Amino acid sequence: MTAGGTGLRLPAQSRADVLLGQAIAHYDRSDPVAAQELAKVVADGDDPVLRARALTLLVRCHLVLDEHVEALALAREALDLCWRIGDRASEAILHATVGRSLAFTGDPVSAMEEIITALEVADASGDLTARMTATGTAATVYYYLEQFDVCIEFSERAAEMARILGDEVTNGAMIDTMACANMCLAEAARSAGDETGARALSVLAQSQSREAIVVARRLGHRRHEVIALGNLAESLSFSGHVEEALELFTGWQIDPARDSPSIITHLLDSQGSACLAAGRYEEAIVHLRASLAAAESKNSAMVAAEHLADAYERHGDLRGALDTYKMFHALSKEVASEAAKRSGSIAVVRLETAQAKAAAEEERARVEALQHANKELLRQSLEDPLTGLANRRHLDELMADGLAGHAILLVDVDHFKRVNDEHSHLIGDRVLRRLAGLLRSACRGDDAVVRFGGEEFAVLLAGTDLHDATTTAQRLRAQVAAHDWTAVAQGLAVTVSIGLALGDESTDPTVVLGRADERLYAAKRAGRNRVHGPAESP
Repeated sequence: MTAGGTGLRLPAQSRADVLLGQAIAHYDRSDPVAAQELAKVVADGDDPVLRARALTLLVRCHLVLDEHVEALALAREALDLCWRIGDRASEAILHATVGRSLAFTGDPVSAMEEIITALEVADASGDLTARMTATGTAATVYYYLEQFDVCIEFSERAAEMARILGDEVTNGAMIDTMACANMCLAEAARSAGDETGARALSVLAQSQSREAIVVARRLGHRRHEVIALGNLAESLSFSGHVEEALELFTGWQIDPARDSPSIITHLLDSQGSACLAAGRYEEAIVHLRASLAAAESKNSAMVAAEHLADAYERHGDLRGALDTYKMFHALSKEVASEAAKRSGSIAVVRLETAQAKAAAEEERARVEALQHANKELLRQSLEDPLTGLANRRHLDELMADGLAGHAILLVDVDHFKRVNDEHSHLIGDRVLRRLAGLLRSACRGDDAVVRFGGEEFAVLLAGTDLHDATTTAQRLRAQVAAHDWTAVAQGLAVTVSIGLALGDESTDPTVVLGRADERLYAAKRAGRNRVHGPAESP
């Protein structure tokens, strides 16, 4: 087998390793065609471990290129090889890729089955990269299933693993996935009449998209940058900052030598949509026509045509709107027809892979097992992967029945950015794990310690009053300050600030949490390394 007509044959073992590394680098930089060329060379070799990894990469390339039938057919061959050699890490990534493909092609039940398998196999493999890939793919699948809260949970977990691994590409992608999910939640909040919540979610999405842009620019990853740029423009327009959204595009110069048609199409469509939101209909039409002309697929052309028809209509050009809508309708029919044909081919591949269909009773048992596994998966989503503590989602569940008779402490590491900047993010992670242990050991069995987010923790104290809660908070603060942090890093000292609120202050748990947050920042403003409770609140 040759690779893309290059005539290359599989070189020596060390050379194959290098080729596979180069193929992975091309894939990470959103160049699946170049990745395929090199991965095919490695897949033609004799080393089963490298072959399994190369085949796994080829499956992922097919998925990126929207070649779902080819992806699933090759996945069957790759899985057979992984099972034979016991490569659980590659097996997990393959199941995750198959799950993503099935979600895209309209089979959510089978997609979730594959995702659950991927997470279980990745966990058993002990390979953090496989766990990160499976978790990140689960986030994407949940996004397409419109389960945005769960998507964010899995995105956070995948980003945490990526940071531990030093995988900035995945970290940036997961941050932007959270931005997309938060924007969907913002739109839902606005539709429900919750404008305050909608704006807060939009601001959070903007912050995440900006962070994703910074990461992409640092890495020179133009596809990720333009996707995050478009998402930021959308969230700014949503918040009414349309001129700021338009300014985002002034510094971007399309480079046909570096930018694929998909990048160009996405950028022009985002720019046109921002102009549309700003009421600049003529500019919107120019950008959207260019996007339609550059579209690399019928799906992309369909999206561009729909937006262009809207622009023509708003501009008062009803003939242009009608003609473009007809084009959109024709493209929609073609896309639907091709999807139906593809679904038939996928069904054949799935049938071959499955060996045989179970009887009705067995199918019901499979669905019940799937539901059970899904519950277990959601249970796992309540745990923070870095510290082993419960996470914010679990805290929300604990607060659901109210906080009467409880107290809540919000604990934040003072000058944590300085710890990361002066000692490294790895040391910062160790500080968070050590602090989690200190908080857990200092609390009672019926208290709950939660990683609230970033360097912030929450402690839910059961059956306590103001005096006892204040005493506990001061004890925690003092223990942290007195701890020997030099065991983590030479010259390191860590303190925390704590905001305290009583559950009886309001019947609404979010109000109680908000007051604890206000008092935490009051403690920060007062000089840090201190506790602020109800008596100190403004």
